[in-house]
Amino acid sequence: MPFRRRKPRVLLVLAHFDDTRNPTGRPNFIPQGLAHTYLAGAFHPHHVDVRIYSEFHSGPIDDEDVFCWPDMLVLTGVTSAFDRMRQLTAYVRTKRPDCIVVAGGPAVRNLPLSSAAAFDYASHGDIEELGAIALDVFGPEAVADSMRPRFDLLTWKSPVNYAESSRYCNFRCSFCALTAERRDYVTYDLNYVESQLRSHSRHKPVLFIDNNFYGNNRNAFLQKLDLLESLVKERVLPGWIALVTADFFADYQNLARARRAGCIGLFSGIESFDAGQIRSYNKKQNLLPQIEMIKASFEAGIVFQYGLIFDPTTQRVPEMRAELEFATNCDAIPLPAYTSLTIPLLGTPLFDDRVRSGQFLPLTKLRDMDGFTLLTKPLDNMDDVLPFVRKLVQLDGSFGQFAQRAVGFFRRYWRRLSPQQLVFMLFNSFPGLIDRRRTVSAAEESLLTYVTTTQPLGPLYTPAFPVSDRYRDFFQPTMITDRRGELEEEIVRNLSAAAAMHAARSAEVA
Repeated sequence: MPFRRRKPRVLLVLAHFDDTRNPTGRPNFIPQGLAHTYLAGAFHPHHVDVRIYSEFHSGPIDDEDVFCWPDMLVLTGVTSAFDRMRQLTAYVRTKRPDCIVVAGGPAVRNLPLSSAAAFDYASHGDIEELGAIALDVFGPEAVADSMRPRFDLLTWKSPVNYAESSRYCNFRCSFCALTAERRDYVTYDLNYVESQLRSHSRHKPVLFIDNNFYGNNRNAFLQKLDLLESLVKERVLPGWIALVTADFFADYQNLARARRAGCIGLFSGIESFDAGQIRSYNKKQNLLPQIEMIKASFEAGIVFQYGLIFDPTTQRVPEMRAELEFATNCDAIPLPAYTSLTIPLLGTPLFDDRVRSGQFLPLTKLRDMDGFTLLTKPLDNMDDVLPFVRKLVQLDGSFGQFAQRAVGFFRRYWRRLSPQQLVFMLFNSFPGLIDRRRTVSAAEESLLTYVTTTQPLGPLYTPAFPVSDRYRDFFQPTMITDRRGELEEEIVRNLSAAAAMHAARSAEVA
């Protein structure tokens, strides 16, 4: 055993390139990423020294000494963070050449060959696979008896606590990374859910970070509500918030039942108010009267949040602008919690469609799959599209305009909402009060083109300190397309390998 003199040291990092180019992190954003917290549960709390860090919350790691510390670096993140994971690998291997690097997440699963070349362990399975890796590297004493999230390691303050009651989703939206995962929806044991909830302080509501809290098993859903209702009555929970798919609203009794169980807020991905666009996303569960759905939620005393995504490759600027203006002017609904471009993520049907139709722009970078950078050819002229794309970063409008809208909104619903909910909706009604703003300098802002072909990489692609020559290439961007707009051969090989792995896993399950 190489670490007999002391406990093994493990650093788990949620790697991140901020989509708004914010260099200092986004501590006020809800929800935060919690994958590193759940992964930390693979290690025995008494036999392993574990630290966690979220670059989404706290910004890029800028302390050189951090990379001198770990015996193992565990990395996770969304698809666009793959390059950042490689950069962090270069840093730690420069400072600690013997450090073991483990990486997982959607980018690793879609880029298995590149991941195998960059990391010691490229995990293609679920988070529980980390326990087997810990056993292989450190031995049996390093592995937790049971895998539980390490909420105790979180050092940042948050207005909500977090929990998870299920994994994956039972729908297959064309743009969603979960569709590329091709895994079945799974609900967790209620004892595990309850243990998460009881581990938190009792004065904060819990936000469930499930991809789909509702799911496809009504009995399991009702049993979950029974548990939550009992915990609310016991005052373990002051309330809870969850993400549900739109089929939840097909039966408005679900709203009443959830409210009795302590639900104070729901998020559901509206994505678009245009039925044709919804169908193009294979999101047929959203073909419900959406405005009525939102109004019914507020009438039931539950705050409703949603997002809007826009696709200049299939939508004209006037129709996108009209939809955004409707959302920002209609006082029967809240402002969208986020607005972004549709992202053709690796491995998704949308990605495959854009490849077949030759719509990817030249020199498309993986780093730019952030929802704010144009990756594919728009229907309209670029000069007409870019002003709208820039507008998605922060909703436009005067204080007076938003105030007038807020008055109408609160007049409709104030009797239905608690003081806590009203305060939240007040922040939602004024974009400048919530976490939408860029904090980059005006000089850097002026360099952004919002087109992947010319969009600058940003300062993180310049090493923060000298790294070994062996890892200089880890600061080169992963390219999706070449100068002609054709897929890079490396991407083709990776996606072929990923498809073979998916097929092998499906055959094994069958």
